[in-house]
Amino acid sequence: MVNANEWLNEKIPMNQRAQATDLRIYKHCYNGHNTYAISCNSCNNRNNTLKLPQYQFYSTLLEGELDLNDFINLQCLYITQQQKLTSLKIDKCNKLTNLQINDTPVSILSKQLVTERDRSKDQVEKLTNIIRNVKGFSLSDIKLATKKMEEENLEYQIINIKNKLTEDGQLWLETLLEAQQEVLQNDNAFARKQLEKIKKRLSNELTAENIQELLGKIVEINELEVQLNNLKIQENQQH
Repeated sequence: MVNANEWLNEKIPMNQRAQATDLRIYKHCYNGHNTYAISCNSCNNRNNTLKLPQYQFYSTLLEGELDLNDFINLQCLYITQQQKLTSLKIDKCNKLTNLQINDTPVSILSKQLVTERDRSKDQVEKLTNIIRNVKGFSLSDIKLATKKMEEENLEYQIINIKNKLTEDGQLWLETLLEAQQEVLQNDNAFARKQLEKIKKRLSNELTAENIQELLGKIVEINELEVQLNNLKIQENQQH
């Protein structure tokens, strides 16, 4: 167990924090070991993601205060698996919309979380603005706004599902989402086979309908991305 702020100073330099958008901290390693395994890459911190704008740390147990106020562009924060934090400072993380703290008794959380009602209200306002000013928006603008809202909805849904899963289930869910992206980017027999294996592994905690709904949303977002790219090509050709 290490002091949270000292750990942060060691892992993420001050001049890189403003660029970070995603920070995830897990007590256990990626492979789910509860105790150190010398042959495991995750236990030896080799599977940590230390690349901007996303950071992901496994085999990490923190205590005391964690001050993230330098992460002014942080959008997603996951702190899981019984960390020993006593204070979490995120007052200046104004872009933070997704926050998950599992089994972590943080006594002082210095930011009001975005509620489902607030999130829905924000999306309605964005749509209303587009409708009122439709002449000022191109098809690309509308597609982009739709894609962003779909991504927000998916992220929110993932958080809600994770809160109901075991630690092992949460890790398998992350793997499932990564596998679906792999299938979309490199559609081959091996990738699809891996996806089916992960779906079967998760079926102990999630229904087939839940799994398919999540994967379907990822497909929809990917299709919107393809449409956006095609529209940009068409617009460039017209100019």
